[in-house]
Amino acid sequence: MAYAIAAQRTRWSEVATLAGQVLAESGTVLMPSTADPHGILGGFNDVGNPSWLWGVDINENSSVGLISWWGQVDYFSYSYAAVGDTKAIDASLYESMRADDVRRGQFFDGAGAQYLQPLFKQYDVDRVPFGTATIVKADYHYMRHAEMILLKAEAEAKQGLDSQARTTLGLLVDARIADTSYLSALSGQSLIDEIYKQTRLELWGEGKSYFAMKRNQASIVRGTNHLSFAGETIQHNDDRLTFEIPQREIQDNPFINDQN
Repeated sequence: MAYAIAAQRTRWSEVATLAGQVLAESGTVLMPSTADPHGILGGFNDVGNPSWLWGVDINENSSVGLISWWGQVDYFSYSYAAVGDTKAIDASLYESMRADDVRRGQFFDGAGAQYLQPLFKQYDVDRVPFGTATIVKADYHYMRHAEMILLKAEAEAKQGLDSQARTTLGLLVDARIADTSYLSALSGQSLIDEIYKQTRLELWGEGKSYFAMKRNQASIVRGTNHLSFAGETIQHNDDRLTFEIPQREIQDNPFINDQN
């Protein structure tokens, strides 16, 4: 509900209240900055993670294979990523992280085909390149505690409640960055921009950046490590970000006469 209302970009007080209720009442906690199974370096593969609000338990009987999120992204699963169709963080976004940000360690920053892949963020627990089987057994994660912190901070900042937004944002970044003193100087648009950047960094690969881009009416310059459109600026309202209505639907539906 908080996300749906946030998409309207006007009812920020309600968004902050709803996100706050999730934080207070869900019983979830922030993922620690560790490599244990429930930490942000631990694989994101266990639905029992106490930070997760919503996920799915996947096992050998679930019949999940190559055509899946893991089959696209994880170098340690039976996947496209393991054979060269890599999915990696945007190089410019990666370099925007502070040197003392623990999340830099989620991505492989050495030379080679695995450059900036999330080898230490999302991965199968066995950590065998190309996986140990053609069946996926790592769980699906859809929503977690940290994103409610970020959404609440965004809603507060967009109401002009800078002090509250800095405090809320600090709940996350204090756990990820060694020195967060820079936050005290942020206000107005610079604070909103920082919350947006932290959303992109914290939730990379989790399906949240598209709507964050739309909510913030942001423009993104694609980094040098992209195969397509490297260096190109993509606006939030670029037509390529919206699926077209199929021609057959336009022909057969009397209530539609053009693209959306």
